[in-house]
This record gives sequence, C-alpha cells and structure tokens, in this order.
Amino acid sequence: MAKVVVKAKVKKLKRKFPVEIKAPEYMNSISLGKTDVTDLNLLVGRTTKLNMMYVSGNVKNQNIRLVFKIVEVSSGLAKTEVCGYYQIPYYLSRFVKAGSDLVEDSFVTESSDGKKVRVQPFIVTKSNASSMIGVAIRALVREVIAKDIASRSYSEFISQVISGKVQIAYRNEVKKIFPLKAFEFREVELVE
Repeated sequence: MAKVVVKAKVKKLKRKFPVEIKAPEYMNSISLGKTDVTDLNLLVGRTTKLNMMYVSGNVKNQNIRLVFKIVEVSSGLAKTEVCGYYQIPYYLSRFVKAGSDLVEDSFVTESSDGKKVRVQPFIVTKSNASSMIGVAIRALVREVIAKDIASRSYSEFISQVISGKVQIAYRNEVKKIFPLKAFEFREVELVE
C-alpha cells in the first residue's frame, strides 16, 4: 500500500511597517497612536475615535469625543484631519433642568473650501421660553453659523470649535434675544 504524504502549506507572512498617526497641525501634530500595516495605502480613509482629554491633556475636555480620519500616509507618518466632534450625551443632559428649555437644530452648510459640514447646536435657556422665542433663536443660530462657516475653511472652523471660542461668540450673539444657560455643539461632522 502506498503511503500518502500530506504537505502542509506554508503561509507567507507579509512584512508589516510601523506607522505613527499624527493629529493635524492646528493641534500641534501630537501623536494619536501607532499601528502596523502591510500596505500603507490601506490606512488612507480609516478613522480613529479619541477622547479630547487624551489629545489636549486637559481633564475638563473629557466630555468631547473627536474622530480623526487618515488622509495621507508617507514614510511612517499618517496625517489626519478631524472629521467629527461629538459631545457625550450625559454631559449635555445635565444642563437641562426644570424651568429651562432646550432648543436644538441640525443642518448642513458649506465651508469656504467646499466641504459640507453637519452642525447640531444645543442651546439651553435660563428660564422657560415660548415656542416663538425658540423659533427665533433657531433661525438666528442657523444664520450666524452658516455665515461664519462660509467665511472660513473647515480646518479653521473645527479648530475654533475645539478651543471653545466659537461657542462663546455664538452665545453672546444669541443671548441678545433671550438669556442662555449654555450654548454647545452636540455634533459637528464632515459630510461626505
């Protein structure tokens, strides 16, 4: 009887290259992490979510989640852009108490560099407001935000949102209509 010889297939291992993921320049190009990949082109378009506290080093920013998208890979470095800014829901819910009203909106507008941005402002009044005042606040916020985003590039706008300067400017503009407790963004994201 003939002996059957079974040859085991040897799986060839591809070499993996270490790649460091860096934040955008307006965030001082800090390191977001490292990964190993076999093909550098596979990394382009991938996203990573990080808590803002780890990016900024400030504990007060632990309520913000940022989404970074890899846009370019070269010589072991992956450059990213911020494609999403999200507030953690339980942080926002602590603002709304009895005796105050919540005014929310969601709309898409275009920046000066042609990128479409979905913005969801989150506005809390100091006291109860009529629905007519809510409509007026919503209309003013849409107008102010759309005009501001149209005059800036997306990277300028998102860097101002991350620093919190835009929220303060918008709050000062909107509180001329009705006193506000808070003006935040529930979400700012890049629309493909």
